[in-house]
Amino acid sequence: MSLIKVDNEKCRRDGICVEVCPLSLLSLDREGRPEMRPAAAGHCIGCGHCVAVCPNGALDNRKNPISKHAAIPAHYSPDPAQSALFLRSRRSIRHYEDKPVPREKMLELLEIARFAPSGHNSQAISYLVVEGAENLMRISRIVVEWMREAVKLSPELAKRYNMRAVIRQQEKSGDRILRGAPHIIVAHAPADLSAAPVSTMLALEYVELYAPALGLGTCWAGYTMACAQRFPAFSQFLKIPASRTITGILMVGYPRYGYHRLPTRNPLDAAWFETGEV
Repeated sequence: MSLIKVDNEKCRRDGICVEVCPLSLLSLDREGRPEMRPAAAGHCIGCGHCVAVCPNGALDNRKNPISKHAAIPAHYSPDPAQSALFLRSRRSIRHYEDKPVPREKMLELLEIARFAPSGHNSQAISYLVVEGAENLMRISRIVVEWMREAVKLSPELAKRYNMRAVIRQQEKSGDRILRGAPHIIVAHAPADLSAAPVSTMLALEYVELYAPALGLGTCWAGYTMACAQRFPAFSQFLKIPASRTITGILMVGYPRYGYHRLPTRNPLDAAWFETGEV
């Protein structure tokens, strides 16, 4: 079959699918029905916009077939106040209960990441879930090893990350790096994919926002990520191929404490750029 297929009985010839195509690959034929522009099929990124936007379900796309689409409930509209409360109530969790998250729940958490936006609809982010106290302890030791080396060889970097203090705290408490989290999610992508860092941020933010609905908490593992970007021993331990690069690391677990208030933040800093301004 061709890349797109139009149900002529359902098509209302409104041209919406043509208008929303991100790459302008569709046009209207003489009868006002959508068709693929000549030689354009190879450029389709399979985002599914054309299929999803049709109010009558008249268009199908082989790269993102309508049979795999889920319908949005009629009149669905998120409540602004509830949405704001949901977003403001999310917290970065740095204290976790001493119990693992079942793999089924971790898979449910990661499933939402598939639906995050990605550069050019690349969807090229993979996830490695690290679990087990011994593995996590080994990762913390690798991070400290990197910090010790940085203190000697890269004093400015060490100062920027306050590494001397982190090393002392890690030696004292034993969980300054990964905060006692029972799992970390390591995102990785092809090393030559320029959109990977932004795509990873978006995907892991979906994970962060969805986690509370599953009773879970998350926090970005900043020190661990900095180590992963600069210290080859990290990727080697996790057996990440040289053709791929680590693009994000998230701690995950059951929060030890709940939060009861919404902290304030700095005032909004926004301005309007008006026509005619120099």
